[in-house]
Amino acid sequence: MSPNAPQKHGGPPNRSGGQQGKGGTPASSQELEYPLPKEVVAVFKSISSVSNPGLIFERFIPYMGADKENRRKQVLEHAKTAPDSAALKAVYGRWQALTGACKARTFTLKTDWRFIPGLGRKTALEIGFGFHRYGFPYLPASSVKGIARTWALFELAALLALGEGKLNDLDQTLSKEDEEFDKAFERFKPSPEAKELAKTIRLVFGTLDQAGGAVFFDAIPTSAFPLDIDIMNPHYALYYQGKEPPGDWHNPNPITFLAVPKDKEFAFAVAWRRGAPRADLLEQACTWLKNGLRDLGAGAKTSAGYGYFR
Repeated sequence: MSPNAPQKHGGPPNRSGGQQGKGGTPASSQELEYPLPKEVVAVFKSISSVSNPGLIFERFIPYMGADKENRRKQVLEHAKTAPDSAALKAVYGRWQALTGACKARTFTLKTDWRFIPGLGRKTALEIGFGFHRYGFPYLPASSVKGIARTWALFELAALLALGEGKLNDLDQTLSKEDEEFDKAFERFKPSPEAKELAKTIRLVFGTLDQAGGAVFFDAIPTSAFPLDIDIMNPHYALYYQGKEPPGDWHNPNPITFLAVPKDKEFAFAVAWRRGAPRADLLEQACTWLKNGLRDLGAGAKTSAGYGYFR
């Protein structure tokens, strides 16, 4: 039976014991109700400590009912727990072995303030978080590559004296096949320096017909730590929905979410693809990544100061 399978005959979700109150709500506000098989709930309730907070956050969400905010807080209190340090140590050991075998350049950076990976992911709590399968926060390799490429794109745009409105056009041009790229790039009237930088970007990150030379790895923490519970408090929900102008009579809507605390160390790695030309560009790829992490940030709410590294 799938943990998320709907109950038959329109019945309420399975319980971990107790009686059902009126309207299908728990008889006690202290009793958690899970849409899971009773046997699974019994095992979960018998465990005294949480070893994988990511599993709690993504798979063991209680039935919210009318007590939604309190249930959300209970889940976040469980999910903010530090993951199993032995599991993280093992994963970090494999990560070091893999990056070493690939002759990758590795480095560590610390969060300058809080960092929120995966906030936009869809979950039962209506807020997301980027948990690794073993329960610790991480930044997937695709996001790491995107940060480095965005910084390189900004450098090229500065050389071409392009405004923000032209960045998407430049981005698409850089991805074109070789036969189309030269002609398309001439529209920007590039200098010799800009042409060389564009060529470097294409070699590092790839195009539609050729894989890039740089290989980016998942960024993972070097030690286990508990998460912070943060809050955002939008005051003008109806205004954001386009229904009313902003006004002091609108009710605030506090939303709690998880965040990596400041001063937490993450390990990053970039390797060069075997057989790809210009292996000397690996250092350039690392520089772009470091600059992007320091000045563009990663994850959500970077405009509010989250997600920067040092």
